[in-house]
Amino acid sequence: MGTPLKRLGLEFNPFEPSASGAPVQERFWFPAKWQGELRAQLDQLAGAHGVKAIAISGEYGSGKTYILQWLQRVELPRRRIRAFYFDNPGVQFYDLANALLRQIGRKDFAKSLWELVSTHVGPYPRTFFGTGFEDFLRKRRGQKREVVLARLQHAIVEANITTRGEIAYRLAQLVADTPTKPYFEYRDFVAGRRNALVAEREEAPYFGAILKTLRLAANIKAVAFLIDEFEEVSLLKRLTRREAHEYLATLKRLINLTEEDLWLVVAMTPDAVDKTQALEPALWQRFTAQGKYLLTIRPLTVREAKTLVENRLKAARLPGFKPGNRLFPFPDDLTSILSPANRSSPRRLVKICFYAIGSARGKPMPFKRGFLKQIEGRAYPRPRQGEA
Repeated sequence: MGTPLKRLGLEFNPFEPSASGAPVQERFWFPAKWQGELRAQLDQLAGAHGVKAIAISGEYGSGKTYILQWLQRVELPRRRIRAFYFDNPGVQFYDLANALLRQIGRKDFAKSLWELVSTHVGPYPRTFFGTGFEDFLRKRRGQKREVVLARLQHAIVEANITTRGEIAYRLAQLVADTPTKPYFEYRDFVAGRRNALVAEREEAPYFGAILKTLRLAANIKAVAFLIDEFEEVSLLKRLTRREAHEYLATLKRLINLTEEDLWLVVAMTPDAVDKTQALEPALWQRFTAQGKYLLTIRPLTVREAKTLVENRLKAARLPGFKPGNRLFPFPDDLTSILSPANRSSPRRLVKICFYAIGSARGKPMPFKRGFLKQIEGRAYPRPRQGEA
């Protein structure tokens, strides 16, 4: 039943078929030179005020998503930075607000905001906020909505979450209406709609207030946005030229949020870098500090490819199993068997290894060259003569 993993000395298949991002049970590994360069850039930017931006450039399958997940799950938390990952969140500014707050959840965000402002009662009786958030929500049902909104608005301003009355009112709505609507909808973030949670023409300072709430509530230094597949914008795959410019305008607004510490990391293909520079040259130069904060991912070397496979296998080894070589059940010369294009691409290499382990029943160990070439050809068939 299933793949004879014990015969391979493995508890599970440490490779994934899609090779998209980082597997749950695997220790993060990628070339030390990438980690060193990224950490150096993070260190340099850490002392700056306002928005800090880094761009990651690499071909499809080069490991961009993996690096973003390493930043989210390992490196940024170590620096007391809370990171949010977005897979091409959308065009308009409110798309990003929608994507962010729906990750957090309305009730959790409302509770965080309530806890920050509940001591700022102003001229109102202390009983207005109750003994806890749930108590406040119960009491809120018996009070007039506009009265509750006015008191929350005052408390939000007093707590210095924002100095803008309209933004404080929208945030008050978010908290006060939680009992009847404990979730977010996309239309909540479309400025101009009735009962919208975004202040019209004040999207940037509104976002700043959200960031400040997150930072103070979690006692962190900053918030980071990790935006994947930025090429969807710059290559105009799904967007018109106008929509692409709107998306880049959203990026520009985020960069202008100088009142709050915000980290922005975008991942894109080299072609997308060129297209973005052509669409918004001044923005790109500002974003990367004239290329200083641009990490270019190179193809894996032979040694790096071997280390990637070895680390994946090590994480899945059965206790006490002693492999014949570090790459077992693969042969030591795995990287010379595979074509340079497949060996040097993390996504392709991982996918081939996945299919090899999944097809290992009855195959001699370590895997033979013919078997691996067969797997390689099935995963990435070469174009026939005359085909593009």
